[in-house]
Amino acid sequence: MAVKHYRAVVLVAAAAVAAPFAATGGGAAYASGRPALANESGNPYFPLVVGSTWRYRDVGGPTGGSTFAIHVVGAQKTAAGEAVQVRDTMGTATVTDRYVIGANGAIDIEVAAGKGAASTTVSADGRYFIPSASQVASCHPCAFTTAFTIAGPGGTLKEHMAETATSAGVQTVHVPAGTFQAEKLDLVVKITSVTAVVSSTGTASYAVYLVKGTGMVETSAGSVTASVMGHTFKEPISEAELLAYTP
Repeated sequence: MAVKHYRAVVLVAAAAVAAPFAATGGGAAYASGRPALANESGNPYFPLVVGSTWRYRDVGGPTGGSTFAIHVVGAQKTAAGEAVQVRDTMGTATVTDRYVIGANGAIDIEVAAGKGAASTTVSADGRYFIPSASQVASCHPCAFTTAFTIAGPGGTLKEHMAETATSAGVQTVHVPAGTFQAEKLDLVVKITSVTAVVSSTGTASYAVYLVKGTGMVETSAGSVTASVMGHTFKEPISEAELLAYTP
């Protein structure tokens, strides 16, 4: 599935990760056309088929050895478009996502983690941008920006995100789920937060490998560089590989 890496980068970098999976406030071309009763996103590289499950394993880095799963729980029609519920399970933690897919392929998203006083919600003020099949192979590079809000126990933060995606061609990928011919996208995601008290910037660099009809089969190891009030530190990002996909 093509979104886990993006959500992780947003949640981790904004708090200091990886959806989709780039973001924009508008004005860009979106994937369009949605196969009936199948892929709710209308994009073969970003499959949202109700009942589907992806299972991944992290390799190396700070989370090496851990596993996580992504499950498309359900979908329903709303006034704004098709609303798709996605649940991420990472150990004992669960993150719930709600994607609202408009007629032009734009996706509004709300991400919620935790319960009660520990709950955190990430809401995009703009829209997630999902590259069409042709754009996945032709970004040299594609650049997108959006704003989003993080509401949690410590208050509400306004954030700005800028992302570039650069196509790197088809590569053979070997993961536990099999061998795939995958489109590679090199990603750089920068998130900036400015408040009355503190300012911070986080930049994540890594690559994703996407397969039509399956979604994300692997992410490369990468890094997150963060700067908080003039202090800079760098942390590795684990590689993620697909263990199994159940459509």
